[in-house]
Amino acid sequence: MGGIAKALARWRSRRGVPQETPDLGWVDEFIRNVAPYIFVRTEDNLLIKRPNQAQKLNAQGAQILRYLLDGGTVNEIVEGLGADSERLEQLALFLHGVRGFLEGRVTAESGHPGVEVKPFDRHFSTLPILSEVAITYKCNLRCVFCYAGCNCTTQPVNDDKVMTVAQIRQVLDKLWHQGKVPSVSFTGGEPTLHKQLPELIAYAKGLGMRVNLITNGTRIDAALAKRLADAGLDSAQVSLEGVTPEIHDLVTQGQASFHKTVAAVGHLKTVGIRVHTNTTINRLNLQQMPGMPRFVKEVLGNSRFSMNLLVPTGSAVVHPDLVVRYAEIGEWLRRIKAAADVLALEFLWYSPTPMCLFNPIPEGLGNHGCSACDGLVSVAPNGAVIPCASYDDSVGNLLQDDLVTIWNGPRARAYRDKALAHPQCRSCEQFDICNGACPLYWREMGFGELEVRNGFRPAVARGYVSPAGEEAL
Repeated sequence: MGGIAKALARWRSRRGVPQETPDLGWVDEFIRNVAPYIFVRTEDNLLIKRPNQAQKLNAQGAQILRYLLDGGTVNEIVEGLGADSERLEQLALFLHGVRGFLEGRVTAESGHPGVEVKPFDRHFSTLPILSEVAITYKCNLRCVFCYAGCNCTTQPVNDDKVMTVAQIRQVLDKLWHQGKVPSVSFTGGEPTLHKQLPELIAYAKGLGMRVNLITNGTRIDAALAKRLADAGLDSAQVSLEGVTPEIHDLVTQGQASFHKTVAAVGHLKTVGIRVHTNTTINRLNLQQMPGMPRFVKEVLGNSRFSMNLLVPTGSAVVHPDLVVRYAEIGEWLRRIKAAADVLALEFLWYSPTPMCLFNPIPEGLGNHGCSACDGLVSVAPNGAVIPCASYDDSVGNLLQDDLVTIWNGPRARAYRDKALAHPQCRSCEQFDICNGACPLYWREMGFGELEVRNGFRPAVARGYVSPAGEEAL
């Protein structure tokens, strides 16, 4: 009888546990199977299901999982516990809880004895959970809402404003070694315009990162899809802005871009890359959105899709009429979710909304606060760390400073502390969950919706923070 079986036998006999109680013989194989998909960070005791699902662990639990992922065995842990049946019981409950979380069976509501439910803490992590690196702002399309529209979206970018391959590697090194960030998305602009994209994917994979690509898909043919797969690309998010060529091409301002984008989804799936589409909801495509689930399933053959709300920045600043307001998005999302549920599709909603105007949680869309310098680290093509991909501000530069210094600096902390939220939002009991929604939205659209809905006192919407958390000129 091995160490695990002996220890469990002692545990059962002392505590009257029935003999059919599962043992821990499954653990080592389970850890080997899930290792490529999870990351344990002892710096802030997180279990991250890549790319972005995070679960808080206690310090000992994080150490146990880290030990197993580093090649240790559960038998070694059990033998170290000796005859301590109470600690063995805790170990068994913990490991069963971890398996249940990763398999989607254990939640805060499931009542698992290995899970302690605590009030939500806005400062959940001390380091980023997810990263994105824009390797160019060049693009072959002219999307009417592009966040990079004010940054030479369709014009050549000066070489001195774009990182070299060596510098992008330097940034990736800092994300992995300093930030302990397990996943990266390459984005732009259009990242497939970068000739060394496969090389960069391979480098990130070599570090140990999960690699995603955010693309419009128009340049991805069968040959490029194979090159990306051979480099190690795990997944791709392909931008699809309508269910017909007329609407999609109107939004992207690219002739025949719809057919190229749809074809790209097929090319990527053929080589084994996991693909889903993302749509930016705006006034031009809004009427087609309830039909997107059926298109995703019946035309693309996919099982999931995502959407976000247009952020009024970049090109969209000169097209404010394209913005769908917070006060009206709820009813549209309910229609989209209902259509997705009928087809058994997973609908991922990315945008934060003020809960007083639309609460996504009871609608089955999860919670999404503002991720600016909070869980997400976003890097611009010149190495600047920006609050998010849509922001035209910088909190530091990874070519000059280390990530931890930037992340813990006063400008990044001000964004993380939601310094730009409406003053009366900050006193709301839902603030830690809602975060007051997107500061870029309020900067361009004003706080009128909140003031009408909640009787808030008028406030000035701001879009930048100084080290003191005040507006920077």
